[in-house]
Amino acid sequence: MRSRIGTALLFFGAAACSNDSPPPNVVFITVDTLRADRTTPYGHERDTTPALARLASEGTLFERAYAMSSWTLPSMSMLMTGEFKPLADQAILPSHESVGESFKNAGYRTAGVVANPLLSDEVGYHRGLDHFVVSPPEDAMHWPAQRVFDAGLQWLEESDESGLPFFLWLHPTDPHAPYAPIDGLAFEDPVDGEEERALAQRSLEGQFAGGVARANPALLSEKVWRRVRTQRDLYDSDVLQFDRQVQRLVDVLEERGELESTIIVVTSDHGEGLWQRAANPDEKDQNIVFPGLYDSHGAQLNEEQIRVPLVFRGPGVPSGVRVPDPVDLVDVTPSMLALADVAVTRTYDGTPLFDRGRVTVPDQDVLISVCSRLRTITLDGRWRLHEPRDYRLGKDLVEVRLYDLQNDPLALSTFA
Repeated sequence: MRSRIGTALLFFGAAACSNDSPPPNVVFITVDTLRADRTTPYGHERDTTPALARLASEGTLFERAYAMSSWTLPSMSMLMTGEFKPLADQAILPSHESVGESFKNAGYRTAGVVANPLLSDEVGYHRGLDHFVVSPPEDAMHWPAQRVFDAGLQWLEESDESGLPFFLWLHPTDPHAPYAPIDGLAFEDPVDGEEERALAQRSLEGQFAGGVARANPALLSEKVWRRVRTQRDLYDSDVLQFDRQVQRLVDVLEERGELESTIIVVTSDHGEGLWQRAANPDEKDQNIVFPGLYDSHGAQLNEEQIRVPLVFRGPGVPSGVRVPDPVDLVDVTPSMLALADVAVTRTYDGTPLFDRGRVTVPDQDVLISVCSRLRTITLDGRWRLHEPRDYRLGKDLVEVRLYDLQNDPLALSTFA
């Protein structure tokens, strides 16, 4: 059994160049703010991600992959280093080798193109990358995915003469708010009808009954819910906008004859609230649609904020496999290094998910996620405990809660 309380010292094979076949290329896509359940292979009724669905059908999809935080900086710090940080550290610390550094040390040419200015060189995200481009703060969340993929593909073309394998990290921010797809709404068919509205109503009523709430449930009228649905439609359209760039990348790799020699990994730093449940009573964000419902991320650790897509495709990855076992994102970096046969000797909290062409998900008795207010501990993939961070103890607005994910997969009702 593996626990996040401890760590494991992992030794990955010989150096990537030690076997007869050339080392694989690696494309690592960490799309910002993408909920698993708003994508095609995870069951969304809209076909928002046909390219991701193709990668999943040709590779391995993890059905229950969890981000380590619901906010970009701590989540990405843990994702990029494979190390769990119980205090939700926001930087890649000098003592923590990032995945870019690992591939650089293995002889790869390396690059990163990032549309979220939080992931800057000031907090270490440039380390190990020959080429690093990050959106300036004044353009925060306004670089469309096309611009990110343009820059990545341009670097790939210009650096090709080196003859070295490549590691390319792309971090687009579609569908981070504000939801503003270039071509506007891509979907006209209505979704999220009365059932979704009823779930939101139920969450509001539960908080209202507790005596502290931001909005009266009676105010969630049909007119208000139509505004919520419009924002969700825009979110889905942003997801499709991102996915089209994934397809473009796949097409380019096919044209170059490199698709079958490239490991492609797609995941997200966290999900999004999308007005699914009641907002925290003391939440500072005053969203313009309906302040009683939580629209964002970073202050809650429910399913919609931490369950994210995770898809691998390429050499060493089984084809057409869906893995039901829960995993978390500290496993991603050691998995990429193991698949590329990169020689690494160091302490990781994550464990490779593949070995010799097989999925090797270890038993995980504990999964942990953290944010500024609270942490969650999930036991045996079923029981999820929400508890306040130490400095929040004694504050009435952060409650200890226990959920039964087996019988309540959306964690809507506190277990009693």
